[in-house]
Amino acid sequence: MNDSLSKITSMIESAKDLSLEAAMSASARLIDTQSVSRPQEISALLNSRSNRDISNGMKCVLGLIARGEDAIPYFADVVKNVTNENTKIKQMVFIYLTKYANVQADAALLSINSIQKTLNDKVPLNRANAIRSLAGIKIRSIIPILCLSLKRTTTDPSPSVRAASAMAIGKVYAISGKSKKQLFDLLGNLLADSEAVVVSAAIKAYNKISSKVRNESQKWKFIHGNYRRICSLLIKLDEWAQVYAIDVLTIYCRKFIAKPSGESVDPDLILFVQSLKPLMQSISDMVVLSVVRAIYLLAPTHLTNLDAILVGISSATNDTQTRMYALQVIERICLDNKYLFANKFRSFYVSPDDSLNIATSKISILGLISNEANFKYIYEELKYYSLHSMRKGVAKESIRVMARCSQISQEWSEKILRWSLANITILKGEVLNEVLTVVRYIVQQKCDTNGDRKTIEIKTTLNQLADYLNNDALDLENDAKASIIWTIGEYTALAENSIGPDVLRKALGSFARQAACVRYQLLVLASKIVAFEMSRLTGEHGDSDKDKQMINSKLQSSIEFKMFEHTLHLAKYDPSYDTRDRARMFSVLLHSGVDRAPLASLILQVPKQTPLVSDMAAGNKFNAIGSYFKVLEWNSDPSQLPASSIRKEAPIQYNKLSNASSAFTERSKSPSPVNPSSFSSNQFNNGSVSRPEQAAKSYKLQSLDEFFGNDDESSEEEEEDEEEDDEEGDDEEEEEGDDDDDDDDDDDGDDVSEVDSSDENDDEEGEDHI
Repeated sequence: MNDSLSKITSMIESAKDLSLEAAMSASARLIDTQSVSRPQEISALLNSRSNRDISNGMKCVLGLIARGEDAIPYFADVVKNVTNENTKIKQMVFIYLTKYANVQADAALLSINSIQKTLNDKVPLNRANAIRSLAGIKIRSIIPILCLSLKRTTTDPSPSVRAASAMAIGKVYAISGKSKKQLFDLLGNLLADSEAVVVSAAIKAYNKISSKVRNESQKWKFIHGNYRRICSLLIKLDEWAQVYAIDVLTIYCRKFIAKPSGESVDPDLILFVQSLKPLMQSISDMVVLSVVRAIYLLAPTHLTNLDAILVGISSATNDTQTRMYALQVIERICLDNKYLFANKFRSFYVSPDDSLNIATSKISILGLISNEANFKYIYEELKYYSLHSMRKGVAKESIRVMARCSQISQEWSEKILRWSLANITILKGEVLNEVLTVVRYIVQQKCDTNGDRKTIEIKTTLNQLADYLNNDALDLENDAKASIIWTIGEYTALAENSIGPDVLRKALGSFARQAACVRYQLLVLASKIVAFEMSRLTGEHGDSDKDKQMINSKLQSSIEFKMFEHTLHLAKYDPSYDTRDRARMFSVLLHSGVDRAPLASLILQVPKQTPLVSDMAAGNKFNAIGSYFKVLEWNSDPSQLPASSIRKEAPIQYNKLSNASSAFTERSKSPSPVNPSSFSSNQFNNGSVSRPEQAAKSYKLQSLDEFFGNDDESSEEEEEDEEEDDEEGDDEEEEEGDDDDDDDDDDDGDDVSEVDSSDENDDEEGEDHI
């Protein structure tokens, strides 16, 4: 007999497993296969009397949403399941409503009554999901109903429901209209809640809506009384709430607390800084970076290991995005205080496994923290990256940093120039262009410095560049040639035109075979040579008409002018529009004689401003980090600061759990269930309380929702409740049945009065009641 029963049980379990597998495969088929019959099959599941079928149908609908498909056609079939008692089904319906309520506003309003009833559910998760769903609908006409619901749920005995209420306030505040003040006051009460999880949610909501509060006194009134308590709760908040709380309190300190001066530091500022120290050990890198920002903006001297923490995050974490963010923060700090990380330069050496963004950020930091003491080590690293890195981005950034570091001293400037000139023949492509840019930058720096020694050094550099240009064996790239020609032409006046004409003479023979950029620069070089000769002859002779005629005659007979004429003739038929257009301009300008010598000098020989190499620094590349670190200035006038008594702690809001079967029994005027053990023996003797075995079983009158609900299966919560009812006895069942009847009567009355009213009456009545 036992063997038969075991076989039957095994067969039932196998059949159950097969049915579950079949249901799962059917759901996957409906999601993955696009067919004409799919909508009918999903609708059939959603309209089934079996919770299992409805659950599979809801999973199909949510799966379609996840795939980016339109699930609006199932709106009516989904919404009718909002009355289902199964917690999982109801939660999926709430998720669907949150997404599509704005699209089907009128139809979504039909579900408001059922969602409101769920606010009285005995399961806290259902109540929390209900208030989330009401807030997610975001229809302006239900704001009065939502405000009344939030007024109840913000004092719910369950912390999870109060936390959901705080997040709901953050969602609907922007569209709440005249109810904004009431919602903000409710959020202020949640900021003073006794549970840390509720305070976490309230801080997130406050951070979201604070920018929409225009009145400054109203904006900060709830932070004043909760400032010290939030500081003490920082360690207990969740990670994102910690980030938001730190940011909010950082702005608060700079606005309402005096700036530290010497040894005088406000105790409330010390309290905040001390509360940040434990968070330095947080497993969340975002929390640590927020702490770093707060410390840096408020009191950097109070935390001497700020550099070590940031360096640790930038090198130890496996999250590439977090490492990158930490490096950007370091770059931002180095713009103001490069000595903070000067001794940790080895931590920013590039590793082979570093991504390109991380490698370039490290190199940029090396340039920012370089000084006389550490650059001899950094310089060797930069040279190695420039010559041996397989990534062009790393090599180019290394050469740019060399240009920036040439400002450290004259000695280092000479060393970098010599290294750049020596490696022109080795490097190729974009890296070579960067080296030539460094040469141009250093030469231009020397031009800004007066002295015969600088002139000799510039001539030597130009001669070396000319030798590279004329050496066909080097096979320089076109961009490199164009850069060298521009540099020679730019400083031909400084070299007294002793180098430029010879370079032009040798290059004109191959003018037609050169690239467009090279041809263009040869045209500019020829024009600069003639402009210099024109200015030189004008300075040697007078400005009379006779002198001008003589100058024009000498100029036109010079070899420099003849090469210019030949260049114009070649450029006249150049394929490039720019070259032909510029040739016509130079022809008109320089064929007009010495009368236009000042204009020619102004156009062709005007001194160029030395590039600001510091513009390559991190502050310009990372505007987001710069704006994150940019907050309002300290209030420098102590007389305008409020007294510290304004931060006296506000009373903590306690919402203790009650023994009621419903979360809102006090508001619905339903008596709490009786615990027989709490009564005295006299009460039992007087007959005021019936014994369990003497009570008759009462039957609860079903509502329409329950009558039309599914009869196939019961949810897990209902089965557990039935087991508990059997254990408690008949007397307790009778009293709880009376309580539920009272609750249903009261709730039905409230819901009818709310839904039957028009939208405008809802707004007015809701605001009057509030």
